Amino acid sequence: MLEALPRELIQQIFLYSLNLNLPRASPALAAALSREHLYNLFIILAFWDDPPSDDPPNSHPRSEAIDGILAPLEYKPLTLQQRTKLQEDVFRCRFCTLDRVREQIPNMIILTIHRRWINGGMVMERDQQEALERFMNRKDDTVRTFKAKGPPFKGLPEMIGNPLMRQLASIPGPHDYELCITPMALTEIRSKTMSTVVTWPALELRLFPPHLLRGRNGFSPADVEFLEMLRITSCNTSPPRGTGLNPSTTTTLDRTALHEGVTMAIRTLNFAALETLLKIDEFVVRCHRSNGRHPAFYTIPSDHFLTVTRLDCDPLQNVRLFRTLFRASAESLPINSREIMQWTLDAIRLTEEDPVRYGKIRKFARWFSDFYIRIEEQIEYASVDPKGQLFCLGQLDYNDLEGRAYVDDVLKPDEDAPRNYFYETPFDPQHWWLKRFGPEVPPGFIRSPLMTGP
Repeated sequence: MLEALPRELIQQIFLYSLNLNLPRASPALAAALSREHLYNLFIILAFWDDPPSDDPPNSHPRSEAIDGILAPLEYKPLTLQQRTKLQEDVFRCRFCTLDRVREQIPNMIILTIHRRWINGGMVMERDQQEALERFMNRKDDTVRTFKAKGPPFKGLPEMIGNPLMRQLASIPGPHDYELCITPMALTEIRSKTMSTVVTWPALELRLFPPHLLRGRNGFSPADVEFLEMLRITSCNTSPPRGTGLNPSTTTTLDRTALHEGVTMAIRTLNFAALETLLKIDEFVVRCHRSNGRHPAFYTIPSDHFLTVTRLDCDPLQNVRLFRTLFRASAESLPINSREIMQWTLDAIRLTEEDPVRYGKIRKFARWFSDFYIRIEEQIEYASVDPKGQLFCLGQLDYNDLEGRAYVDDVLKPDEDAPRNYFYETPFDPQHWWLKRFGPEVPPGFIRSPLMTGP
């Protein structure tokens, strides 16, 4: 009986149910539901941060723009529990590809602008309104900061812990606001009069998908690009700021799956995958374990270093793998390991046998042989004061005695001291925002009464 219904009605049932097993029930249902616009709707529903409102039903006018983007769905915001479950289900579907998710990220940013800015009662000057229109058309992103006046930002007083700031946020206004957009990454609303910032990622990631972290049969370039895109668009790159909880701190991961992926990346000599996985792991761990302004002590399984020492590959690649792990967490080295000592001696011997080919290894191996003797003291020091870790977010602590020695004895004069590498990525937001075939401004944008200004 279900298969006999009109295709449009079956699709509506699919959207209402949010049950991604429905197409698997029969070939007829799969044929009716295998549609690009349905894939796109499920991706938006799974990743767009739009929590339900406590306001009474129908207390606000419907948004033509939001309804237009989400048509034919009769849209109602999902609870956090629903969205988390749906996101897990979507990640397990074959239609959830890098290209499809990437193509919907601009739509999610546009939806956020409508929900948080336009529907929030912001009144803009004409030139600001026109600049925002061009930006949302994806024709011009030279202007990314937009100014307006408006009422107290909805929900902001409850988010502020400081009583005085909470009182300021409750003043009727008008307040001065700035909308700041980083294409394909985040949307911020700043209030000058309340000295507050609230941030939404382009994509609200609840959990890094374990199957991508593991690297099925190794990591393809598309797998690494997918992980990098998820990392950048979900703001898992910078510590929390402003009064609102930075959504990056709510992203979780399966560390067991991730470090299985690290082992896979080492064994397949996939440096891009290895660095991406280590960035994801360190950022999420430090965000969840940090206490206020104090950084968390970050370590990785010490077996990763032993995996490198047992690897039969070109010595130059071997040392490069070792240094990548070392930059992630030098304090994770196994203490008093004969394998590590032997690996170091073998590296030094290689440089003496063939200084032309292995000259770049020589300085690191000699410095590391001295550092490893003191590793136990370094671990004890950094575990008590995590600020004393040799590297944090990939950046070398040059003020530390060991850090200065690393620069002087290993890096100079050919290399600079490593800096924070969490913003370094092959994913280029500029390339994916400005497209001639990008969606036009959704219906109702110009006609919205909230956009009228002087």
